[in-house]
Parts: sequence; structure tokens; C-alpha cells
Amino acid sequence: MKTNLKFTAMIALMFTAAVGLAKEPKLSLMTEGESNSLIVELDSQHEKTVLKIIDDNQNIIFSEKISEASYAKKFELNELEDGSYFIELDDSLRTLTYPIKVENSEVRILKRKEHTKPVFKLKGAKLFINLLNLDGKDVKIKVLDSYNRTLFKEVIENKSVVTKVFNFEKAGKDRYTVAVKDANNTYYEEVVVN
Repeated sequence: MKTNLKFTAMIALMFTAAVGLAKEPKLSLMTEGESNSLIVELDSQHEKTVLKIIDDNQNIIFSEKISEASYAKKFELNELEDGSYFIELDDSLRTLTYPIKVENSEVRILKRKEHTKPVFKLKGAKLFINLLNLDGKDVKIKVLDSYNRTLFKEVIENKSVVTKVFNFEKAGKDRYTVAVKDANNTYYEEVVVN
């Protein structure tokens, strides 16, 4: 009986983990032989996913909003000059950046860089904030009112996971802005109290 219960619990845990992993977007980049073509395949996309190709001067060469659950596209890069470019996949949870090098009719994919974004969740009058901060650098959080006055300010140091809850139940009627600044960017979330 105990063995059967352990086995059932293990199967349930594996199923839960598999379902959780299935929602994670996957990105595959492949070059085709020694040509200037690049194949991009994406699975399980979030609602707000944008794919971009950016040159070394931060000019956007290609941009497309992706809404399909499965996406595949072949890019012919033979018109591009030799140099450095970036493939960027941006969704509500993170930004993935792949530096690529075009040189002598060959595309090389360099290492992947991932930057996670904070997750804002509003439940009733409470705003929950979660940020995976793997580099452990300072995270600054501010709450501003509609007159741009700072109502709350905090610097969170040396934490790899930043969590914060703001309760607006007793706040006056206004439009509040919560700003979360990590080492790379500042993210904003608005809370309207009626």
C-alpha cells in the first residue's frame, strides 16, 4: 500500500512538473549549412511576444508580434553586411538575446543572454511583485501618485528573489505608479483606486 501511494505521488509530481514546463516558451535557432540563412522556431508563446532582429547600432531590422502557439520562420540574411546582430525575443516574463555574427556568408550564433522581468499581479486592492534577480544587484522600488510624488521608496540589496506586496485598500482615489528598477531596466505598473 505504501509503495503504491509513493508511486502515485511520484507520478502526480512528475505530471505537475511536466505541465509547468510545457508552458515555458522554447526558442531554437539554427543555421543552415554555410549559408546566410537562419531558422527561428518558437513554441508555447505568451500573448505579448515580439521577435526582433537588431543591428550593432540598435537599429531594428525586423520586428514581428507572434501570437501563434507554434512559430517557425527562415530568415535569408544574405543581404546583410558582415557584422554583429542580435535576435531578441521579448515576452511578458523575460527577454532572450542571441548575439549573431555574419561573416563571409556564414551566420554564427554566439551565447544566449536572458533577462527576467518582474511579474506584477493585482488581486483586489493588493499588488504582488516578484522578480528573479540572479545577479543579486540592487533593486529599487518606488510608489508614485498621479502628481509624481514619491509615497514609498526602498532599495533591496543582495537578494536573488525579490517579493513585495502593496496594499491599496485604504489609499485615496488616485492613479498610482509602481516602479521596479533592476540593473538593466525600469518596469512600471499602474494601480487605479476608485
